[in-house]
Parts: sequence; C-alpha cells; structure tokens
Amino acid sequence: MSGLRSRIVKTCLPRARWWTAALFGMLACGTVLAGPPADSPDCEERLEKAVVAISTHERVKGLPREKLRATAEFALGNSLFALLHEMGHGLITDLGLPVLGREEDAADAFATVAILEMKTEFTHRILVNAAKGWMISERRNQEKGDNTVYYDAHGLDLQRAYNIICLMVGSDPEAFDDLAREVNMPEERRETCAGDYSNASWSWNKALQPFLRAPGQERTKYQVVYGKAGKSLEIFENAFRAAGALERVAYLLGDRYAWRKPFGIEATSCGESGAQWSVQDHKVVLCYELTDEFVSLYKSHGEDTLMSLSPPQGYRPSVPLGFR
Repeated sequence: MSGLRSRIVKTCLPRARWWTAALFGMLACGTVLAGPPADSPDCEERLEKAVVAISTHERVKGLPREKLRATAEFALGNSLFALLHEMGHGLITDLGLPVLGREEDAADAFATVAILEMKTEFTHRILVNAAKGWMISERRNQEKGDNTVYYDAHGLDLQRAYNIICLMVGSDPEAFDDLAREVNMPEERRETCAGDYSNASWSWNKALQPFLRAPGQERTKYQVVYGKAGKSLEIFENAFRAAGALERVAYLLGDRYAWRKPFGIEATSCGESGAQWSVQDHKVVLCYELTDEFVSLYKSHGEDTLMSLSPPQGYRPSVPLGFR
C-alpha cells in the first residue's frame, strides 16, 4: 500500500470536455453552466447522510456537529481524491494509455481535472482540502523529524499540493486568485498554470476518446465491495456506505468507457494506511486506515489556515523559473 503516497450532466458539453462528463454523476452533483459555482444540494445531502450515519459512534461522542461535519468533509473528500487518483491508474493500465512523464503525476492530474469540471463550490472545497491534506502531511513530517524521500515515485507532498492548486488557478485565474495569494504562489508561476491546466485537460481527453463506449455496446461489468471493518474503523465503513460514492464512481466509469476487462472498487481494512490499483486483481483497493489517517491530519492542523501551512514566497525571487 502507498499510504498518503499512494458528479448527471444536464447540459450540452463542449467537445473538449466530454470525458469529464462521465465523472459528474459519481456524486450526482455539479453542472457545467457558466457563472459562479454554487453548492450542490445532492452533494451536501450525501455528506449529511454520512455525518448522520457516524454521529452516534463512540469515536465522535461529544464532538460538536459542525466540527464533525468539517472533519467528515475533509476525510471523505481526500478519500475521494485518492479513489479518483487510483482509478486514473486503472484507466492507464487497462486501456494501455501512453503516459509522458511520471504516472503518479498523471493520476493526480486526472483526479484534479475531473473534480474541477464539476464546477460547484462543494467540489472546489474537495480540491482545497486535498491540497491542504498534502500541506498538513508535510508539516507532520517536519514535526516528526522524518527525512524527505527524494527518490519516491510520487512528488513531494508540497509539490502535489501546489500542482492541485496550480491546475485550479489555471482553470479559472480570476476565481482562484485569492487561493493563489493565500498559498504564496508567485505571479510568474500563476501565469504558467493556464498552460498546465490546458495540457492536463486536453491530454486526458485525447487519450480517453478512443475508448468511449459506443451506443448499444455492452457496459463494462464491475464489482463494488465494502469489506467489514474492525470496531475502530467501522465508522468509515458506515460513512462510505451512506455516501454511496464507490457505487457512483464504478457505475459512471463502467458506463462511459469500454474497458478491456471487468474492474472492481473495494473499501476494506488493510492493516496499514494506503490505496492502490491492483494490477493482478484489476481493482482499486481503498483502505479504511487511509481515511483514518486523513482524520488524524485534520485533528492536527485541519483548522489552520492555508497561509500558515504554506512556505513563504521567494525561495528564488530573482531567478527565472527554470527551463522555458
């Protein structure tokens, strides 16, 4: 397991955005109408179902309702990002997609662009929480004195956080200007984020287009499994079941694309924190322990501001940003 390393469409979509339409239904939330984003009632309803399902668990006794909801949104949102990241790996593997650069970066881009295209305040919060999760992870590593692993297949935690934010800024510089300022992203980097977003969105569109399921073509078979969790982790099993996110992701991806073979999504106890695409079993395994780790991250620094978690701007204030 890799640990931390590891929405229905109602309008006509521009041709370059067809692949993200498939993902709108995963939480059945979001539209592609122009204008400022708004909260999706269905997304909020699903989150509320999860909160209700866990509200009587002994682990959260005495926790104020708003804090329980904020913690659940952070933990489930980060889990959803991890799930989409791993489904990106699944699509790459099953369909034999070419990857220019690191596959881990491509999977992060898949998850980020897919969630961005849902265009609601709720889904934007999912991405902010995902970026914040990486920032808190880095802060935790510093506090524990852990050494930075430079040879890992994944980017550094802060790099992953800023890549998510850069794609957000690139998708709508005006809407996310305050976010960029809060995390001390320099103006010269913000100017290049539009290109990063365009490349990520266009590339995934180009790679997935040949595998659209044709009308009348048999839908890809899939299996969704909620493994039985131990007593300390059953709260997460209850939350996942109540939200129903795994079923929505599996249905939409199986309905939209002509996979070469059936796939699965399983949430289960693994004995360690993690999430992975299992090539051998052809399924995503999402560990309840990973969601538990997201809860721990939120408890440690979840109420801190992004600015307080961000490194100061100006490591290289007078040096150009590398190769052009």
